[in-house]
Amino acid sequence: MNYKGAIIIGILLEILLAGAAAAFYFLYYVHTPAYSMNSLQKAVHTGNVEEFKKYVDLDSVVNKGVNDLSKIIDMDSPDKQMILDGTLAKQTKEDILKFVANEKWPKEKEPSQITAFQEKIGLRTMTMRKMEYVTTDPAIVPEDSGEEGEEKPAGQPTATVAIRVFEPNYGDSFVLKFKMHQMEDESWQIYEIVNYAEFVEAVVKQNDRDMKRYVEKVRTNIKNTEDKFAELKKKIPEINKDWIIGAEKIMKESCEALDDLKVPVGGRHLEHLLDERKNIFYEMMDDYYTSINHQEKVEDYKKQAEEQAKEDAAKAARGEKVMKRRTPNFEAQANKINGEVSASNKRWEENKAEIAKLIGPSDEVRARGIRAMRNNDDEAVRAANYPGADAVVGDGVNPLRPETLPEVSVFK
Repeated sequence: MNYKGAIIIGILLEILLAGAAAAFYFLYYVHTPAYSMNSLQKAVHTGNVEEFKKYVDLDSVVNKGVNDLSKIIDMDSPDKQMILDGTLAKQTKEDILKFVANEKWPKEKEPSQITAFQEKIGLRTMTMRKMEYVTTDPAIVPEDSGEEGEEKPAGQPTATVAIRVFEPNYGDSFVLKFKMHQMEDESWQIYEIVNYAEFVEAVVKQNDRDMKRYVEKVRTNIKNTEDKFAELKKKIPEINKDWIIGAEKIMKESCEALDDLKVPVGGRHLEHLLDERKNIFYEMMDDYYTSINHQEKVEDYKKQAEEQAKEDAAKAARGEKVMKRRTPNFEAQANKINGEVSASNKRWEENKAEIAKLIGPSDEVRARGIRAMRNNDDEAVRAANYPGADAVVGDGVNPLRPETLPEVSVFK
């Protein structure tokens, strides 16, 4: 064979190989689970929501996941209700689509309970590492299909795709197994995460440990603060400027201690409520200052009015003309101030109720000392590791509830 012939044969072989590769790609590879997974990854990276929906049955995945969560999360958990009433599923679907569209999770001005829970179960914090393997499952033949003696048709083809993910608070990687089924156009779509419950249970267990320590510290702080307010109320029964100064000092100490705490995954909602608690408190103190200042203003006016009345009486006795003076409308201003005081008290109560949902009732808890710790008593160890562990955490009286507040009004 001459040189020219060899070149021609080489070109033909290249064409044949390229054609075979193209045939393999279009006739086989594009119809595999691996191709659909790569297309799904591309859809996420390009923010193509419609393409994402093609490769993920979001309703099926989320609903199955929430059903798994309903079996894991305790009935007395504050998160249980939003799992059962469908709120979590609805919001999570919306958040996932926003994540795909923007390549980041939607941010909130005020962290919600749902967002905190999504972080707690690792949804917002885990990252995909790599695809471990893709396997096509054996065909499942429905038992009730086909007549006797006839060949029974196979069920819908399914496959398992294993993805290694990493969740920082879990501190390790985890292989999630996604189930896919083949669609009519021969593409593949994810419809379930087989071992999602196992992953969430491991992540939640770690996050619950951290959250429990945080909640214990918050509960102790609030209980100690309530005790100090109760002592202040005994010392100064009526709200005045000295009471306000004392109350602000107590709250300042409480807030500084809370700010020093490390907030765990899933604790951002509670942290936000505590920040809101601080802001409401100081707004309430401002309202009390306004009320007291108004009372002082009314008292000053009364004294001036009495002195003026004596002067006017003396003028009238001398036959001099007495000017008529207009009395300020103190009542309208008093009503406005009292309304502001009531509103801030109401917001304080609502905030307190929201915090109570997350930290639970103030059951009595004591650290049992070094001996219990040596016996590997995890509860005692945790209790001993936060400030005020030796103090009783019991049902306290909120000194800022309307029924326990000293009376304050712009009317005397």
